[in-house]
Formats: sequence, C-alpha cells, structure tokens
Amino acid sequence: MEIFTVSFYLRHCFGFFLQFGGGILLCLAPFAEEAFRISRRRAIVGCSALVMAASALFPIAMWIEKISQTSFQALIANGYMMAALVIFIVFYFWVLQVETVKKLIVLVLALFYAVTQYLLVNMGLSLHPGEEIPEIYAPLTTALFAGTTALMLPASIMLMKRAVWKYLIEMEIESIRREFYVLLVITFLYFAIMIFYASAPYDLLVKFWWCIVPPMLLSVLVLTIFYWNVFQESVRRKSESDEHKALEIQKLQYENIMREMEQTRMLRHDMRHSLNHLSELLAEGDEDSMKSYLSELSVQTSHRDTVNYCKNTTVNGLLQYYTGMAADWNIQCKVRAECGDVGISPVDLTVLLGNVMENAIHACEKIEENRWITVEIGVINGSMLIQAANPCKSVHPSGKYRLDGSFLPASAYVSDRIGGGYGLYSLERTALKYGGNATFQYDEQSKIFTTRVRLNLYPAKAV
Repeated sequence: MEIFTVSFYLRHCFGFFLQFGGGILLCLAPFAEEAFRISRRRAIVGCSALVMAASALFPIAMWIEKISQTSFQALIANGYMMAALVIFIVFYFWVLQVETVKKLIVLVLALFYAVTQYLLVNMGLSLHPGEEIPEIYAPLTTALFAGTTALMLPASIMLMKRAVWKYLIEMEIESIRREFYVLLVITFLYFAIMIFYASAPYDLLVKFWWCIVPPMLLSVLVLTIFYWNVFQESVRRKSESDEHKALEIQKLQYENIMREMEQTRMLRHDMRHSLNHLSELLAEGDEDSMKSYLSELSVQTSHRDTVNYCKNTTVNGLLQYYTGMAADWNIQCKVRAECGDVGISPVDLTVLLGNVMENAIHACEKIEENRWITVEIGVINGSMLIQAANPCKSVHPSGKYRLDGSFLPASAYVSDRIGGGYGLYSLERTALKYGGNATFQYDEQSKIFTTRVRLNLYPAKAV
C-alpha cells in the first residue's frame, strides 16, 4: 500500500483550490454591499471557508481512489467538484438579494472562466512526454493551474468589477428574459458535453486533446460574445424605453404647464375684475379699511404677471409662473435672465426650465427655513446657459460616481419621488438635442444643489 505523503496532500489541496477557488471568487466580484443578504465581507469569508474545506478534503478522496486501484479517478474528481459546486450554488443564491437572472449571468461567466482554464491546462498536459499523467494534480498539472490562474484571474476580476457590474446595474431583465433562457439552455448543453469528455479515461483522451480543445475554446468565446450582445441589447432596450417614457413625460409636462399657466392667468384676470367690482361697492359704503385692503390684494395678484424677466416670451412666462409657485411656498427667487429669440422650441424650453424649477422647488419644500432659488439665464458665445442653485437637505447618489463637488451627469443621482427619476435625464436628452449638455453638482458642506445646462443655438449643428 502506498504511503499518504505530505507532497501528495499539498499538491491536490493546492491544485483543487486553484481550480475551484478562482471561479467562486468571480461569482461574488461584481456585486456591491447592498446586494448581499449578509455583509459582503461575511459572504466572502463564508465562501472562502467552503473552498478551503473542500480543498482540504479532496486529497483524501483521491487517496482512497488511488489505493482502491480503480480506473475512475477523473470521474470521482469531477463528481467531487460538482458536489462542492452544488453546495456553493445553494449558498450563492441564498446570500444574494438580486434578480435570479443576474445571479445566473454571473455564475455562467464564472463557469466560462473555469472551463477555459481547464481546457488550457489540458492542452499543456498533452505536451507531456509520457502517455498518461497518473494523478489529477500531478506537479505539472498544479503548476499549469497556478500559471493560468496568475494569467487569467486578475483580468477576469477587473472585468467583473467594471464591465459586468455596469451591465448588471443598467440592464432591464424583463426585456431579455426569453433570449437569456434560450442561451442558458445552449450553455448547459455545452457544459454537459464538456463534462462528458472530461470524465473519460485519460488514456483514451490524451491523444485527442489538441483536436478537442480548440473548438471548445472557440465555443466558449462564441457563447461569451452572445452573452455580451444580450447585455448590450438589454441596455439598449432599456434606454429606448426610458427615452420613450421621458418623451411622453415631456409632452404631458408641457401640456400641463401651459394649461396651468393659462388657467392661472384667467383666474387672476377674473379676480382683478371681481376685486375692482367689490372695491366700487365698498367705496359706496365708505368702507375705507376694506377698500385699502382690497386695493393692496389687487396689486399683489397682478404683480406676478407684470414682472418682465426677459424678452423671450416663453422663458418670461415660465419664470413668472414658477416664481409665483415658489412664492406660494415662501421661497425667495433671485432671477437674472437676458435672452431674446434663441431659436429653441418652446416645448424644449418648457421642459428644460420646467424641470429645473420644479426640482428646485421640490428640494426647497423640505427646507424649514431660508428657502431660496437663484436662476441665471443668458447667451454667451452662441450658447444658451441656464444655471439654478438651491439649498438641498440631501441627495440620493446612484453609486456610479463619487460626489466630490464636481459637476456630474444625471446618472450620478436617483430620484426620491415616487414615479420620479426622469427629470434630470430629461434635461440631459433635451440638451443633447441641441448639441449641449446638462450637469449637476452637490456641495456636501454648504448643502447646495446646482444645475447647469448649456444649449447650442445653431440648429444646423443640433443632434
């Protein structure tokens, strides 16, 4: 009976750890803290303990097979790894609180890494001068797994943390569910074929590795490209859906604002006539105090419509409307506007200024005192600039950017309003329509949120 040596144990323990642990680590790499049922650190520690326990027990299983003198070494090794993989998958699906499809996507990509590594190792082993490698993790095998891990794992982790993470956040699962499951069935068929060949007796397979591995590696590459295309298609469909919703919201917003502005003008017009009539009646009764009060009220109701902010009728009307709305909330507005006919659609101007002012008013509503909004509108070097600032108790970062005081795109923030979330994106899309941009800044020290919009005033260059 052969002796159970330390060298045998360490080779098989380390070799199993290299082959099994890399894929496990990749499964957890793209998910942020909020995706875990427990803390991310505890989840990684738990998975590490699973991998180390499986690695520590694997040499014993291989030794039992060796002293029994059977010819099922590869079958037992693959069966052992599959059992450990099933245990991990159960833990993986429990510990993550994200959509099942997203879990499956990451799991499949991690399996692609493991399969690619396995195929590359066996291509290297086929160059061995002997006819057969007697152990699953012989010195050469373990060395090849160490080399492929050093070559592939860092780049794979980086890819998971950056590219895959980005797609997981932006993709719309419902839009690709059918395509994904079809692709998943094809992937499982590929894995079944792979396991069948990997479980064959090594002496029957070694002569054919150079014939088998290239098409299998090509299949992994093709499947990876298919998955990547599904990711991109999901993001594209979500973008189109969001754009369609934004356009619908813009249309409804424009119609509602114009309707409210017209109704407000009519109400104020009617109110002035009523107040004038009441003033005459009271004058006949010599009610001096009431007459004075009604006269003052009449002046107040006409003030908002008589303040002229600029020569552009659309911008002027919007500023009158929203400064009046702000006054109802005891919000002080400081406006400086200098613009005439800028060649921008009234609908787009309504969407832009409406979103800017509504966001500012909404933020000020949550401030108990010192409510204010500053708005600056002007034309400089062929561009129309809109900048608004207001106090803001808190912002809701999306996690895609670090809030360091710089101006960031709309994707850096998420809305806290039910049914909201399209206002900042609407500003971006409208600005891009005129070759401009919309950026946003939050100063955590002064608690001030600033919106900055730039529009190109040359329609020929609009995109």
